[in-house]
Amino acid sequence: MKFRLPENHYTQIILYLAVLEFNLKINPATVKSCLLYSRIPLLHPERYERRRLENVINLRNRIVGNEYVIQKANRAIITGMSLDGIRSENLNSAKINNKLFNNYIAPQIDAFNISFQKLSQTEKTYFLRLYTFLAKEIWIAKCGKKNYEGTKRAACLWNASFEEKTSVGELLYDLVITRNAIDNPKEKTIMFQIPKYDSLYLPNFRSGDAVVLYERNSDADNVNNRQVLKATVVTITNSAVTLKMRYKQETSNILKPASRYGIEHDYMDPVFTVMFRALTVFMSANSARKQLLMAPHEPQKTSDGEHRISLIAGPPGTGKTSIALKNLVEKELYKEDSNILLLAYTNRATDEICRAIETIKHPRKDYIRIGSDVNCAEEFRKNLIDNKLSNCNSRKEVARVIERHNIFVATTSSIQNRHEIFNLKHFNLAIIDEASQLLEPHLLGVICAQGPGKSDAIDRFVLIGDNRQLPAIVMQSREESKVEEPELLDVGLKNLSDSLFDRIYRQLKHHGANDQFTLLTKQGRMHPDIARFPSEKFYGGKLLPVGLPHQKDNSITARVQFFNVVPDASDASDKANLAEALLVKALCVSFAEKCRDQNTQFDPSAVGIITPYRNQIALIRKLLNETSINSPDKILVDTVERFQGSQRDIIIYSFCVKTQEQLSALPNNSEETGRIVDRKLNVAITRARRQLLIVGNRELLRKNFLYKQLIEYIEGAGNSATENP
Repeated sequence: MKFRLPENHYTQIILYLAVLEFNLKINPATVKSCLLYSRIPLLHPERYERRRLENVINLRNRIVGNEYVIQKANRAIITGMSLDGIRSENLNSAKINNKLFNNYIAPQIDAFNISFQKLSQTEKTYFLRLYTFLAKEIWIAKCGKKNYEGTKRAACLWNASFEEKTSVGELLYDLVITRNAIDNPKEKTIMFQIPKYDSLYLPNFRSGDAVVLYERNSDADNVNNRQVLKATVVTITNSAVTLKMRYKQETSNILKPASRYGIEHDYMDPVFTVMFRALTVFMSANSARKQLLMAPHEPQKTSDGEHRISLIAGPPGTGKTSIALKNLVEKELYKEDSNILLLAYTNRATDEICRAIETIKHPRKDYIRIGSDVNCAEEFRKNLIDNKLSNCNSRKEVARVIERHNIFVATTSSIQNRHEIFNLKHFNLAIIDEASQLLEPHLLGVICAQGPGKSDAIDRFVLIGDNRQLPAIVMQSREESKVEEPELLDVGLKNLSDSLFDRIYRQLKHHGANDQFTLLTKQGRMHPDIARFPSEKFYGGKLLPVGLPHQKDNSITARVQFFNVVPDASDASDKANLAEALLVKALCVSFAEKCRDQNTQFDPSAVGIITPYRNQIALIRKLLNETSINSPDKILVDTVERFQGSQRDIIIYSFCVKTQEQLSALPNNSEETGRIVDRKLNVAITRARRQLLIVGNRELLRKNFLYKQLIEYIEGAGNSATENP
């Protein structure tokens, strides 16, 4: 029987052959290409046609060209003209006229345009402006853009040379396997020994990074000509790195023990896919739900009299997750048959939500965590949905497990990748933590989600965040993401790099809808001497201590200190400051020595070091590993972005600023109630519970008015220091 491959499957085959030809220099005509279908267990050979490959590449180039035009123009009207071409009569270049095309294919193509035309003018502009914004974001992510952190782009993985990658620490090489358990389904891990590199080489890798792994036995081996495996960094030290494979491996022999290996950062864009999909969810949402997004201040209440959407603003240390979210969940659980969806942007924050739930004393607190074991803390993996459903043998059994659980926990991305949950479960309440770090398209797919019969899948939403802490990470500039369309300005949308939380906050404030907004003011993290500056500068003096024992302790005479450091002109990198790193090392050693003198145990996990650049992180880690401190890897060294939501007894902030350009790029300023708030500085200095030590160059930092005020505040209290401890 003659078997003809579907067009998309045949296209895959010729693209695989193209990879062999252009990357490995193998003539595709010499390769026997076949496809195996499990339902038809025979190998089906297909002849390679050069013309078909040229057609596919031509189509790809046209798509990329269209994407380039949209992101380059950066205007909703141009995007609208491009998307208007998505019509069956335009795409039917072959002039097909049969039942299959007319009754099945054409309606699917035209469904987008039909749905789009049903939107109001404001909704159309909103859709097009968000689409344009996402198109530009994904273009920059793939093709790159210069900023003070360096050039970051997916193309680097494939195009950059060995020298280029090592110059910015983007490659671990000459790795040797010390333990291989990738075929163990419970572990899926592999450990490598890291060689001792040149003293100036500082690889920029850390736990949680997505990476690719490949054999690298010579300089000619790279990601373009070797088999690539995808993994996640579990742990890393100066001498060893452990990876967890992202996909199941049937045998460990795929990685040869005698070979050497390379690791590079991976590029992943599933979040963009989720956000583009969310735009189509918005387009088909019920009119009342669209109105909720366009005018959140207008009264929309549930049958219980609760607002459909409300905000809780939680400044640092006010217990947004451990107290506010937990109390909301406890209150909702006492309502009969209430179902709760708990979401956050990051997996770390989702772990914190799980931790808060497990402290609740209620018979219905059992929960399901949606996500993978790679991104879930081990203590919560028993609640992962795959583990909860592991004994189910039918859809009915799956439905019963879903039905008997009242709480579901996920990242905003993972819940939208499991949209079928909304067909099985209606939620009375969704609480979204870290909401001030979530862009509008991050949340559209959740707020507009529908269940059976196109009913709203979620009744009401509580967004928890702080618009004076770090915003969402956006690659384009504020100027590029600025909103100019009058109809969007009317609904409070000023800039697409702002979070949905920011916009709703402005709308509620502008229209006086104060009953939809709550500000938490009692903080239990910082000693009052640490909290005083951020409270006065960023929160109008409203941030007050709870009065916990460590907040009343007066045993430390200098809670906040500033150490002036002159940069070493011989530093090889602008993003590594040896003088500051050596001082940070000395400070950590002094903590350990002080504990030893007092016959107490030094806890390295009580110390956190914040610095803006990966090179400085790598340098500090390297220096700490050279000390006699026990378990120096337990000292958390990271960027302020990765510290948000965390705290340590002692925080050391290494500014690592050596040029005016870096100084200008470092702040993340916004205006709140007539005052400038540096959101990055706010987060950095509010991570400390007992002591805050700031390291930087006084002369340069004083050129920034907020940094100048901070230095003057510290020095006014007599807490400056100019020499190493």
